[in-house]
Amino acid sequence: MVSNDIFSNVTSYFENTKNLCNSQTSHNIQAPGSTISFIVIGAGLIGPRHAEHVQARSDCKLMAIVDHSAKGPSVAEKYNCLLFKSLQELFDYCEKFNQTLPDAAIIATPNHTHLQMSLDLASKGIHILVEKPLASNATDCKTLINYCEYKQVKLLVGHHRRFNPYIITTKENMPRVGKLVAIQGTWTICKPPSYFLEKPWRSTVEKGGGTLLINLIHDLDLLQYLIGPIEKVYAELLCKQRTDRFDDNQTPEQELVDEGAALTLKFANGCCGTFVCSDNVTSPFSFEVGTGENPTIPFNNDVAGFYRIFGSHGTISVPDLKLYHQNDSNFESISGNMLTPYPSPDYKIAPIHHMHMGKKPKPFDLQLEHFVNLITGRETEVKCTGEDALRALLCIEAVMKSIETGMPQYVESMDSIQPDYDMLNRYS
Repeated sequence: MVSNDIFSNVTSYFENTKNLCNSQTSHNIQAPGSTISFIVIGAGLIGPRHAEHVQARSDCKLMAIVDHSAKGPSVAEKYNCLLFKSLQELFDYCEKFNQTLPDAAIIATPNHTHLQMSLDLASKGIHILVEKPLASNATDCKTLINYCEYKQVKLLVGHHRRFNPYIITTKENMPRVGKLVAIQGTWTICKPPSYFLEKPWRSTVEKGGGTLLINLIHDLDLLQYLIGPIEKVYAELLCKQRTDRFDDNQTPEQELVDEGAALTLKFANGCCGTFVCSDNVTSPFSFEVGTGENPTIPFNNDVAGFYRIFGSHGTISVPDLKLYHQNDSNFESISGNMLTPYPSPDYKIAPIHHMHMGKKPKPFDLQLEHFVNLITGRETEVKCTGEDALRALLCIEAVMKSIETGMPQYVESMDSIQPDYDMLNRYS
């Protein structure tokens, strides 16, 4: 068996894209000197990261931060932009002072607020990049998808890991494993109390808290992006260790949010797999730790195999991006024994996080580049659609139903989901 590094692919990809944010190319169809005005809604953990990436682009302008929390003023001051406590306050300001509405908005607020904010923005013709999940339930997702189509507003969902060079390289190399047979995945980390104290909604079931909806949805989206639609799931909750609700408004009777689950997965193409998700174990095996993507989570250079994708002709390990194969050799040697693995000829090719390139990959940059290109018309195919987000949410709903019933559950078909027609009529 041979073990090949495929980091040459990811290194090449990153070198070709690392200067996207500062480049002004001849095929940019915007008028000279024109900019796309943005607002970022939410000043919590993710919003300021989006604001930083918007401000770094010469073809974008950060008009305002929209946030009612105590963090709002400092974030707006840091990025030298306006501050509004609500979208309505922003709309009133633009009308009163005859100011142009922003071209685009990035929503990084609690999950249960996504639908209302997105509908309000779309009603004004403002393009939307909304953090995952698109909405708190499938009906709301379908409602928003239909309304954005009706208003001809660009809708991009922030499953930003699809833009990570590690995932892009994995996707490009999937044919090399042959027929997909199995997947083994892990997202395990330990969130500190400060994570919940900063935003108490994260510990509230009713507001979309819990690691299954906040974190697992990312991995289920990636697995479907790499392998195909998930058809059936079975899930068992992991034991809960936290006792603090982190929210003074919660009563003792309210349920503590989940801390993760162990899953078995069946894909429509026949591939099967297992996945363990936990936000309260001491472990380095997670996407953030293994790729160095999130600056707030320490990077571990030695993490390997938080995803392992097994096929008829090989196995890919992520994020180390090792491809294990046998060079189409017979599976047995002349003596009848299994072939002995030998060192890869590409063994000295360094992983991307060993390369002296100055910066780690920033998928938020690549996601924003794609969003800008959709707005300007340079790209027309959305790389993470509302339908993609709906499919991921339907998987989560099947996971939750499996936990409730103790039985395996088929993932509901997207075609069976109907929008909220009453809400659509109110906005039409």
